[in-house]
Amino acid sequence: MRSGPPAAPKLKALHLVDVLGPHQLRAERESWRNVEWSRNLRDGDRLAALVEEHLRTGQPLPRIEDFQVTKRLRSGWDPKDPLLTANFQHVLRPTGHRDIHKALFAQARPLLEDAVAEVGTEYLWCRNPADAPRADTGELIPWSLPLSNRSSDALIRIAGHACTVATSALTGMRSSELLELTVGCRRTDDAEGTGLARHRLVSKVVKGRLRGGEVDEWVVIEEVVRVIAMAEQLTDSRPGQPLFGAFNGFESNGAMTWLRQWVASPAGRRMGLEPIPDEPVHPRRLRRTLSVEMAARPGGLLATKVHFKHLQVATSEGYAGRPGGAQAVFHHEWKKEEAKEKLKRTVEAYRLFEQGQMPAGPGADALLASFRAVEKELADHEPGPAKAVTDRQIELLLKKKASVLHLSAANYCWFEDPAKALCLKLAGTRSAAAPLTGLCDSARCPQATHHIIHRSVWQTTADNGVVLLASPRIPPVEKTRLRAEHERSMRVLEEIDTAAGKAGMTWH
Repeated sequence: MRSGPPAAPKLKALHLVDVLGPHQLRAERESWRNVEWSRNLRDGDRLAALVEEHLRTGQPLPRIEDFQVTKRLRSGWDPKDPLLTANFQHVLRPTGHRDIHKALFAQARPLLEDAVAEVGTEYLWCRNPADAPRADTGELIPWSLPLSNRSSDALIRIAGHACTVATSALTGMRSSELLELTVGCRRTDDAEGTGLARHRLVSKVVKGRLRGGEVDEWVVIEEVVRVIAMAEQLTDSRPGQPLFGAFNGFESNGAMTWLRQWVASPAGRRMGLEPIPDEPVHPRRLRRTLSVEMAARPGGLLATKVHFKHLQVATSEGYAGRPGGAQAVFHHEWKKEEAKEKLKRTVEAYRLFEQGQMPAGPGADALLASFRAVEKELADHEPGPAKAVTDRQIELLLKKKASVLHLSAANYCWFEDPAKALCLKLAGTRSAAAPLTGLCDSARCPQATHHIIHRSVWQTTADNGVVLLASPRIPPVEKTRLRAEHERSMRVLEEIDTAAGKAGMTWH
């Protein structure tokens, strides 16, 4: 589940929301819809002025939809007619006329044909779009090619679906809770005058509640607020009305079907998006995946560049603010998955110990003492009919040790005694329920260990240090600090390799 398909929609949905500009497209489309159209234009001078403006600016004449081209051909138009694809209604929009009068059209045909020959025809929407970075290379390219009416309407709808998927993926809300979100559900305030924004969504909890549900709030991260803001720009609903409307789940012609098709289309490939795996995706699975990801990689980065630590803070804040609310249920699911992940990592470390790959770091001796105690207890225990020690037996013996484990990108923190925690000493705090990750110095903390799984992080730090030290633009004072950090990284790498019995090996 950790790296499975449900993580992919987050990437695509957030890219569509944050990077592309369907909300701008919708605003342009709305301005064109609010026109009071008159009958056919009869004034040749006004038509000539409109065509001259296109020639002066070099803008192609608007193009009609493909189905309209087919309609013209069926009505007797010549397939080679240079005006076959020209959209006269859009040409005449500044005048408010629907079409060119038949007599004037015959008279102005040479003028129109010359204009098409010089500037051509092109779809009206997204002719001059802003640049946006590709998802794969970051190269800036126009966020869309020119779009027809149908394609632009479809893109607006797809962007709305992306908002639904992103909200579900980044909050863990159930389908019923997503459906209860309304236009104006965002709440942002300053937390006790600190200048730090706190974002909340107002919804209703229906599951397990009385008829009509109960109003509840979700504490969310800033990315979710941006998603909701865009969804409000894309919807026709008014304040207080459902934001996402009724949707038939994410599959079976639902939000994921539309999003998956667009990502796999030429437009999605052009923006560097990888196709979304063709596997079921729905709010329940996204909720499960989010809890597993947060449990497995606290402090790590999701591919969407959304920091899990921020998600943890947000969900914890919602749990603390409304301990009986819906977010508390999700918080409980996450903590359950976190406990499973900690136990899994502890067992993995023990299995490596059995294979001769020892942990490194200041806390290695204490961890090895715990592992040897487990090893002795298993050796002294009468196995009975079973001939081999199972993971379940090891899990039961390591459960207490796993409960104090705190995962980090570069080390494991076995937070058994707050008085020994270096981070708390640096902060001047005597006790705490958890380590202060921002002040962690695992190379000196007596409760921190380094394992093979952390080697790549330290290797990257060491490699970056080499590059920075070789740069002539780094001041001498800064190089002194960087040299000390580089030496520490190299020392940790050497300790990891020696403890794991892999010293002298070439790593790739």
